[in-house]
Amino acid sequence: MSTAAPHGAPSDPFRLFFPLGIVLGVAGVSIWPAYFFGLTPGFSGRAHAFVQADGFLYAFVAGFLLTAIPRFTGTDVPRRSVQYALAALLILATSAFEVQAFAVGHLAFLAAHATVIVLAARRFRRRRQTPPDTFVLVGAGMATGLVGAAINAAVAFEVLAPRWDTLGRRTLTEGMVLLLVLGVGGFLGPRLLGFAPMPVPQIASVTPVKRRTSLYLAAAAVVIGSLVGQYGLGFEPLAYARAATVSAVLLPTMKPWRRPASPTTVAWCVWTGVWLVIAGSWLAAAAPAYRVDFLHVLFMGGFTLLILAVATRVTLSHGGHSLEAERRNWPLRLGMAGGLFALAARVGATFTPNAFFELLALAGVVWLAGVLFWGVALLRLIVGRTEPPRAPDVVDGRGAAG
Repeated sequence: MSTAAPHGAPSDPFRLFFPLGIVLGVAGVSIWPAYFFGLTPGFSGRAHAFVQADGFLYAFVAGFLLTAIPRFTGTDVPRRSVQYALAALLILATSAFEVQAFAVGHLAFLAAHATVIVLAARRFRRRRQTPPDTFVLVGAGMATGLVGAAINAAVAFEVLAPRWDTLGRRTLTEGMVLLLVLGVGGFLGPRLLGFAPMPVPQIASVTPVKRRTSLYLAAAAVVIGSLVGQYGLGFEPLAYARAATVSAVLLPTMKPWRRPASPTTVAWCVWTGVWLVIAGSWLAAAAPAYRVDFLHVLFMGGFTLLILAVATRVTLSHGGHSLEAERRNWPLRLGMAGGLFALAARVGATFTPNAFFELLALAGVVWLAGVLFWGVALLRLIVGRTEPPRAPDVVDGRGAAG
């Protein structure tokens, strides 16, 4: 049996930030059906983009990282007061974006992201266990996000010229979030797919084992360099380098050409999300005229499905619930189905100009229905059982479950 401390406590950050992410996602997507049905006089696609990236996606990112990093480093989770302060910053940022007060929104998000970096860095510095190798990509992603948030704030305050706007926005999504997907997915993905067991974290040594750290750093450098070259210098072909790097990291680690070895809804959700991340990266590179539309395959498809899957696993595992609930998880299945249908409607709207807003509204309504159905089920799990689950069995020094 494992002697590792069981994970799962009432103060785990996911309990606050996952519900917050659901609320912010609803706020960001509601603009399309609200406009179509005449509830609002207009809409802002720019506000929608920042609410989804800096609100919906980031709330789940913060909830996962601030729950997982203490587990992987053998340290404590942030105090509740710190969690509330961080949540308040994200609410301020997204509220400001909704009313198009972009300077306030970007400044609040910059403060929120810097807070998460400080919290993570303190725990890494005090680590008693060695995080997974792929987490070097997580560090690179967080650093990239800090640069992107600073660029966005500088543009909003007219310190930088508007030409840097696209680089700032894409550095957060195709930079930070993509690197986080590669870093977290490269480790957790194979385990959710059933291709590898969850290991017991190892005690940190004076000279950490590097293994493939250099290769992951090189991958991060290519992603970051391609963003600067493409969106900062206008060299479009670098999008192919980024797509190739995404494939080079995900294909050998996730093996998506194989059926998931674990016959669960969570596994199939991860499998589908990985393919959408790869496909979205290549489509955006191959069709620059439709980049914004095909990036929805990456964001609305890949990122969202991975969030649904990982949030489900974290809530079950850290909430003291049986992982058997992953097998035929109907809330997650309906969340997946809603997300995929909404993605098809959103991409199809570009090629159906006569029904553009109708399809955007349809995509929004179906996305909201799926995420809310899944979200209500997730909330019931979060407010339910709080005692830690039994520590996983160990076979040959590795845990059997997450």
